[in-house]
Amino acid sequence: MAKMHKMDGKIELNCSAEKIFETLRARLPVVPGLCSDKIHGITVHQGDWVSAGSTHKWDLIMGGKQTSMIERTDEIDEHNMKITRSIIAGELMTHYKSMKALLQPISKGNDSCFMMFSLEYEKIDEDAPEPIEFFNFGLDVFNKLGHQLSSAN
Repeated sequence: MAKMHKMDGKIELNCSAEKIFETLRARLPVVPGLCSDKIHGITVHQGDWVSAGSTHKWDLIMGGKQTSMIERTDEIDEHNMKITRSIIAGELMTHYKSMKALLQPISKGNDSCFMMFSLEYEKIDEDAPEPIEFFNFGLDVFNKLGHQLSSAN
């Protein structure tokens, strides 16, 4: 039986949970403009920007290298402001059978929140590396988004 692994992180952002949730849920086209040093483009691969089942191609700079990935929006829970996405293609997936990202901003009030970020993944084999670089990349992107969204108030 395959062994699932999980990494969890939390960072504090100086923007509202609603603002970052809405950006990650339905305003992905603005993300490259807010994080241009990390994300060069996001395009619809299949579907649209907001529906579960839609896929998006991300062009990234990670670890100093240009790469891309395709992710699928699996679930959007608007009541709990939680988004679940799976990475389904790209160089990152050469080491993993599956990878799922769970994103959830938790309001602290006063236009600040905690961004909860989890990666659940299954390695192709136990010698495959942990996705630490991608995990840290995600946390850094959320931090930059929070900063940019707070200064846009």
